[in-house]
Amino acid sequence: RRTSVNEVAPPTPDPHPRVWVRAQQDRYRSSWSLRERLGLGLWRLVWLVAFLPTPRQLWRWRNFLLRLFGAKIEGHAFVASSCYIWIPWQFEMEDRACLARGSEVYNLGPVVLRERCVVTQYVYLCAGTHDLADLEVLPLMVGTIEIGREAFIGTRAIILPGVTVGEGAVVGAGSVVAKDVPAWTIAAGNPCRPIKPRAVKGRAPGPSSAA
Repeated sequence: RRTSVNEVAPPTPDPHPRVWVRAQQDRYRSSWSLRERLGLGLWRLVWLVAFLPTPRQLWRWRNFLLRLFGAKIEGHAFVASSCYIWIPWQFEMEDRACLARGSEVYNLGPVVLRERCVVTQYVYLCAGTHDLADLEVLPLMVGTIEIGREAFIGTRAIILPGVTVGEGAVVGAGSVVAKDVPAWTIAAGNPCRPIKPRAVKGRAPGPSSAA
């Protein structure tokens, strides 16, 4: 039937949501298949034996191991040996992007680090949570995280599921980021909020470099 003038049409479902629920029978059973769990266990073993003990200079070897487990690593991306990426096959990193020591990528959903972005020490990229409204199942909710080109994430910041940190944005140390951060913006706090445009030499402040 047609929608009258006073009625509001229902929203069209997003065909590509940034946060979604994984199918789960109950709160005591994993939503991950046996194959996925075996892959996670094997990766954990490889990380402990062949990744974690390596010196800083062996970044190419660490990138090789990540690619071996399905990660998409471009060019000269750097991952510190003490950084832990939970699911390599849901991880993408572009040229010159950096993951510093002690950082953790809890990528139950896809995580993408764009070119020349910097994720500093002890940052937690958290792409998974639970639907706390469903007490019977507490289903796993996962989301994408994207860190834009030239963005900078300060130490001990937490990035939550579904968040995009825009190109050139700066997230202050210790921030909890639950919403997108606009491009070329400095943001900080818990919850994280925009503070001011990022000033860059030779570039007009704000999201656009146009005059």
